[in-house]
Amino acid sequence: MLSQGPPGVPTIIGWQDGGKGSIIVSWTEGFHRGYDQIVHFQTSSDSLAWTEQLAHTVFANDRNDYPLFRNTTIAGLTDTQFQLRLFSSNTWGISHMSVVWNISIKGTKLLE
Repeated sequence: MLSQGPPGVPTIIGWQDGGKGSIIVSWTEGFHRGYDQIVHFQTSSDSLAWTEQLAHTVFANDRNDYPLFRNTTIAGLTDTQFQLRLFSSNTWGISHMSVVWNISIKGTKLLE
């Protein structure tokens, strides 16, 4: 029987520049405890204020109890240098935050 509680901490495995203000993040979710979880992708330019860029739902019955490596694209980024972190939530609460990664991508010029 699985215990009730928040999911485990998701892990960032790596990232690559996706071009045009985007990155592709390789990650794996933490243990689900038998419940669907939402993995939240946040960025910050100062490590104080964090902005949620994307939320990805991972269904508990979609896989076995071992973590799967996933790739997720975050688009629409306007900063070329920022920090990235992940956390998960489910019915029972919120995980701890992942390790923070410092990201530097090529700049993009937006048409006015």
